[in-house]
Amino acid sequence: MKRGLALLLGLLLLIPLGGKRGAHANFRELEQLLVVRTMGLDAYRGGVTLSLASSGDSEHGPRRLQADGTSVTAAMDRLSSFSYEQVLFCSQIQQLLIGEQEAEAGIGSALTYVERSPELRLDLPLFVVRGGTAREAVMDVGGGGQGICDVMDAVRLNLRRRGDCGLTRAEEVLRDERRCGSALVCALVCRDASESEQSDDGGEADATRPLTVSPEGYAVIRDGKLCRYLTREQGIAVGLLKNRSGVAEMQLRDKYGRLAVLELTGGSSRLTPVWEDGALTGLKVDCRVQANLVEIRGEGPRDETWLDDLTARFEAQIAGCLTGTLEASQELEADFLGLAAVAERSDPAAFRALPGPFAGQLPALSLEVTVRAQLNHSGDRKDV
Repeated sequence: MKRGLALLLGLLLLIPLGGKRGAHANFRELEQLLVVRTMGLDAYRGGVTLSLASSGDSEHGPRRLQADGTSVTAAMDRLSSFSYEQVLFCSQIQQLLIGEQEAEAGIGSALTYVERSPELRLDLPLFVVRGGTAREAVMDVGGGGQGICDVMDAVRLNLRRRGDCGLTRAEEVLRDERRCGSALVCALVCRDASESEQSDDGGEADATRPLTVSPEGYAVIRDGKLCRYLTREQGIAVGLLKNRSGVAEMQLRDKYGRLAVLELTGGSSRLTPVWEDGALTGLKVDCRVQANLVEIRGEGPRDETWLDDLTARFEAQIAGCLTGTLEASQELEADFLGLAAVAERSDPAAFRALPGPFAGQLPALSLEVTVRAQLNHSGDRKDV
């Protein structure tokens, strides 16, 4: 009886289900897939320009494709016909680059595509190409068998430790846009890979030189559109205000005019909203930072008085960065720092009674910023 039942079950397992050709009905050979790892979007005559790139390998360089369309989907359909009999495989896309003009027009369409696409992930990193196009970054960056995908691998790794800019993901931008009406997106710039604007003979830079991309602060998104960029120093302040500080180089002059190079190694801030008779009137910021003294350019004394003065100068520099970033938030009426959540936690009842949207209250707030710094200089040889 048991042997007969087992034989019957075995026969049933051999019958295809639902008319399919077995478990591998949708299987494709790897050679048939073009694995896309970078996507770029630009505004184009009421539609979009879509740029795609794969990684290079030991035998072939990266594949790059570009097409225009009334929508991302339409452009993707056009690119499918350009892929030399290969099927576009987009589930491995590692970053989405948005050109400056597209960001100024609005990133809502790009975010909606990421949110609804069955292939793209919500934790996909987003970047705005500052002063340029995503097409240039995707199609022109790289050289020697490498392309934008290889460069962006290094960029993403670098952003994990940087203190002046950080990785921003689609899910975070969507959340901040919906909660606060504004968000930050990491900005990239395209530049000559040689980091030189002129050739050695004094002539103009060679247009055939390879391009690269590097992080350059943040793009401020308000009401879905690019409205401003934050500087590198303001990017450092963002990390401190959000308690996500990383490593960043900072420079200042000591009291003798010598250049001092510091490496910011950590820090945090405590934000305290000021309420008076139920009205939000100000914001106090108490910041703590640590840095290593890396280099002093020039000769001269370095006693304890000198170190105290240098520490005070560093504190003033950090305070200026924090104040400038908060003032940018006030001027734009854009809560890209998430201050609304801090204010609500401090006094929920008073927050609910605010006369209008929180972002509209920002310009009237008084700012009080306090910074305390610790400089480490254990490597100094004071007796030389």
